[in-house]
Amino acid sequence: METEYELKLRNTVKEVQARSSIRTNKYDRGPLAIYLKRAEDAFEIIRMVQDIPPPAELAGNFHRFSNLSFSWRALEPFDKIAGEFHIVHIAEAVVRGPQPSAIDPATSEAGQLIEEFRIFETHPVGGTGTYSALRLTHNEVSPEIWYFDLRQGPSRLHISYSDYLDVMLRTKGLYDWQYLFAEPDKDNYGMSVSLPYLRDGLDFLAREFPEDDLSDLRDRLAERTRVTDGGA
Repeated sequence: METEYELKLRNTVKEVQARSSIRTNKYDRGPLAIYLKRAEDAFEIIRMVQDIPPPAELAGNFHRFSNLSFSWRALEPFDKIAGEFHIVHIAEAVVRGPQPSAIDPATSEAGQLIEEFRIFETHPVGGTGTYSALRLTHNEVSPEIWYFDLRQGPSRLHISYSDYLDVMLRTKGLYDWQYLFAEPDKDNYGMSVSLPYLRDGLDFLAREFPEDDLSDLRDRLAERTRVTDGGA
């Protein structure tokens, strides 16, 4: 039987595929870890490989996909608008440990931080050089969530893990939606160059999926645009 979040995933993909204005580039459900029926089963594996108790919040929006990829692009005249998500199982994200990085952890603070990242969502089809990761601390409630962008480096996101997975579906994986949850910062180059694209992307999603309420995301976009443009 599907978990509640697995059903949300399937329905989101169906909604996107049903739009004649959108082309699906890739949809691969990957293997399903059917032996991990509950979040508690995943937590048992996590406890075996790291000494920090799994934050309770990781149980939210539990899914059993070892990996799942979905990528799409709008058709002309909106073909610059695209999105993607490639999620991995939460236990697999932790067990994999740190991923190779071009930033040397021995010589930079950012590199040391990246060593603690456990990647749970990437964008390999678009080749954007971005991924999302959790950082386990001794906070037993919620992990830190970070967005890495080759143009900028790591940005801390002010969003929970389960909310991240929900917004990912609501934005259909629109590239760089994560910056809407990063601290507004005129010195964040990745954010600054992404905001015009996000404006056009949210406009497109609002037209194609009018039943989705994107007002909170538009408010976040306006706030970050005001700051990056030099406003108060």
